[in-house]
Amino acid sequence: MKEGLGLPGGAEITLHATTRQHAGLGSGTQVALATAAALCRLYDREIPIPDLARIVGRGGTSGIGTAAFEQGGFILDGGHRFGSPGGKQDFRPSAASRGIAPPPVLARHRFPEDWRILLVTPDVGAGAHGGKEVDIFRTHCPVPLEEVQELCHEVLMRMIPGLIEHDLDLFGSAVNRVQCLGFKKVEVTMQHPIVPALLEAMVQAGAAGAGLSSFGPTVYAIGDSGMADVARAAEETLGDLGGSVLLTKARNHGASVRAG
Repeated sequence: MKEGLGLPGGAEITLHATTRQHAGLGSGTQVALATAAALCRLYDREIPIPDLARIVGRGGTSGIGTAAFEQGGFILDGGHRFGSPGGKQDFRPSAASRGIAPPPVLARHRFPEDWRILLVTPDVGAGAHGGKEVDIFRTHCPVPLEEVQELCHEVLMRMIPGLIEHDLDLFGSAVNRVQCLGFKKVEVTMQHPIVPALLEAMVQAGAAGAGLSSFGPTVYAIGDSGMADVARAAEETLGDLGGSVLLTKARNHGASVRAG
């Protein structure tokens, strides 16, 4: 940030708490953007969040983390064009796509306040990152066109309408189907056996839908009432392996920067 904006000085930064790294929760993007936003506040600079993301090397593949930092809620991004000036030339994860601006946000909606999200992170190895993640993109992309087409149908014709119409069953069933399509299918098949076991157990316990968060190993389940049963099922499935179970809800606003 100091180099990208030509700042006259630096800063000493202390992280009081942070999310587990490489767990599928986008911690790298959030810490990078939080740092960028703090430096802008410190040096009285007004820089759009997408520009900050490009400077710190985030958002080069998925724009969800950047848009969530800026505005929260349910977000659909449009991906990147290939071959255009400043665009992408090949398939790579965000961390290996520096200098690429985040993709456009096609839709943003408030997530229903009464829907609950259960986050479960088993105590297994970190999700794919670094060179391993680059190799996975190189090996498995592009995904079959027919799966991309079905994925678009699930998101545009079922998931988003379910969200807007407050139809939890429709939304959840779309989430479940997405786990079997495209690059998400690749990510799921590469997980520790506990991950598919958790996905099945949470749906069987009453969750409307369950999925793998990014490259995992964190999984999520969505529901309204009865999520205590889903949490118990997740804990029982984890067993001696251990892990964290957190019942929470979506945040419909972006990050806040407060003066210390």
